[in-house]
Amino acid sequence: MAIGNTEHNEEQSESPTTFKRARLYAFYLLALVTLGMAAAFISDLLMFSFTGWGAGGEVLAEHRLHVMVIAANVWIIMLSVASQLYRPLKRVALMQVAFALITLVFVGVVVGGGPVEEVLPFFVLIGLMSLFHPAGRELLSVGDDYSPALLGLVAVAAIPVLAFAANQFTLQSSGDVHAIAGHYMEMSTMSVNLLVLGLVASAGAAGHRVVAWLTAGLAIYFGALSLVFPTQVSSVGPVWASALILWGLAFVTVSELRATGRTTLLSDRPLKTRGSPRA
Repeated sequence: MAIGNTEHNEEQSESPTTFKRARLYAFYLLALVTLGMAAAFISDLLMFSFTGWGAGGEVLAEHRLHVMVIAANVWIIMLSVASQLYRPLKRVALMQVAFALITLVFVGVVVGGGPVEEVLPFFVLIGLMSLFHPAGRELLSVGDDYSPALLGLVAVAAIPVLAFAANQFTLQSSGDVHAIAGHYMEMSTMSVNLLVLGLVASAGAAGHRVVAWLTAGLAIYFGALSLVFPTQVSSVGPVWASALILWGLAFVTVSELRATGRTTLLSDRPLKTRGSPRA
């Protein structure tokens, strides 16, 4: 009888390990499939984030700024997914970013009447990645390195960014060529994405430092687009574009000072959560 109980206990102890391995393999497979689909079906879109600056962007005509911003958002999502292929427990914040942004993009495409069939597969795949993530429920953790300084910068940006988002959302009903393509809705989504990135970086889950760079990168990228292509629809003009670039630089600077422990201004308060790995 004792032998039977021992065998039963061994089976129970092996079972969770087998399940965890299967879940981890499924997680990595989903990440590879997501990246493979991106390479196969949206590589041209991703390239426009680079080629759009020069003569290669002329083919986009009046949609140049819109398409380049969309490409930048997709890059952030795909880079976040790619980061999960190596030590995903140290990059929980990036998985949070991937799921949050693809969800917002999917909702934006549905509301804006865009190509839902192009976004739905990525939404499903990244959603499954979140479900199978090795962090389990800790994927929802806000981390243990909360930064009031970064949160303050997000608060400063919130009013003008949300005002821009509301303006673009209103234009979606204008019926012009940009509205028909769903571009105004996608610009509105981009604005919200910027704030979400900033909030994730502020929360301090493992990998927050990279998220801070992505936040600054998106702000600087859109600001630079508005400066270089001031006549494009949805350009915010030189003043706001410059402010956006300066905000991005300030955001990543504060993040780096936090990471290296050299800041005394609004020193970060640790927010303890069970089992949350530090970045």
